[in-house]
Amino acid sequence: MIHDWAEDVMVRPRSGIVVEEDGLFLSNYVSLKPVRSLQMYPTTRLIGPGAVARFHSILVAPPGCELDTGARVVLEASNTRAEIVSRTITTGGVIKARGHLIGLEPDVKAHLECHGLILADAGLIHAIPELEGHRAGAEMSHEAAVGKIAEEEIEYLMARGLSEEEATATIVRGFLNVQIEGLPPELQAEVDKAIEESQESML
Repeated sequence: MIHDWAEDVMVRPRSGIVVEEDGLFLSNYVSLKPVRSLQMYPTTRLIGPGAVARFHSILVAPPGCELDTGARVVLEASNTRAEIVSRTITTGGVIKARGHLIGLEPDVKAHLECHGLILADAGLIHAIPELEGHRAGAEMSHEAAVGKIAEEEIEYLMARGLSEEEATATIVRGFLNVQIEGLPPELQAEVDKAIEESQESML
């Protein structure tokens, strides 16, 4: 999903997913343009052995925008796998990046990752990772990092001839330019184009 809502729109998608034996569910969500508010939190149940769910999101929140997004995955069967990965940037808006992994069997594996960049003092990123293991042997992990671009990264690129603005744009582009599994080349090109177009409004 590559969403391009109007600035005054409030978006409330609701969905639930059931993945059976050896099934694979991929969710790719990209929102780079202004929207008043977005709230979504799909729940996926992995009920068959070998089932897999992967959620990837790329989000940018300009001033006046509030994004409350995430996913929950319940690993109910043996040998199931789950991954929730988000890349977020605020240029003045509010982002709540949620993730909830629930392991009900001993041989499940799951990972939750949220990385956020704050490019304006008025912005907010709130990472809310939750891991819930119910059986010994479940392997579950999370990684969250929120902050600004490291000054030494900008200085490194400036020492190689880039202006401060060019260095910042390069870092932001690299941060957002995530190769998303299962995305056809045509859609990947659209994502790359949207990231390029959003550079000026971000910096």
